[in-house]
Amino acid sequence: MKISRKKFLTGILFLLAGIFLLSANVSAVVPPYLTFGGNYYYDAATRELSFTDVTAYWIEYTDTSYGFDDPILYAALSFGTLMNSAENNLGFGPPPGGTAGSVDFSIDGFITANLYNFVVVNGDVEWAGLSNITPVSGAPDSRYVNELLANGGGGGIISMNFTKMENGNPEDFIATSSGAFGGIVAAPEPASAILFAAGSAVLAFRRYRKKRI
Repeated sequence: MKISRKKFLTGILFLLAGIFLLSANVSAVVPPYLTFGGNYYYDAATRELSFTDVTAYWIEYTDTSYGFDDPILYAALSFGTLMNSAENNLGFGPPPGGTAGSVDFSIDGFITANLYNFVVVNGDVEWAGLSNITPVSGAPDSRYVNELLANGGGGGIISMNFTKMENGNPEDFIATSSGAFGGIVAAPEPASAILFAAGSAVLAFRRYRKKRI
């Protein structure tokens, strides 16, 4: 007996939901990890977020050892201007408008990149993306950079946490304020694992259809 249209569509929905859930794991990260921190200032009138004194201060390599002598330690990190896309909204992007697009990012003297998907939830940027990570010509050899490029394939992930100076609460970016933040730069989990799982789901669904027909 042929499978009904309703059951077929239901199966498709389950398949798409499964792929969506698997794809959500692309936000997971793998080593190497670079931890950094600094200060921020948010201007509610212009909706612009800026950073000062941002410094790399800790590294963990892929083999879980620590990079105490990596030359990238204590390097400055630079962010292009990030603009809140609307009042009470927490998605930041390039001006004007702060909507779609990316801003410049660099670990000064070591890499340049594009920063995108900068969304704040409860004072946290869960996993913003880095693309087009490029080593700076003539930079000192850094094991961290080498592993980031090898494990991330030119991509990376940034996580950040913002804390208000006035009361120590998570930053909500509603009023003009300043405070401190910390974060990490890491490699994204390989997409190949996601595609393999999605392909397995498709194969399983095809087998299910054959059994039901």
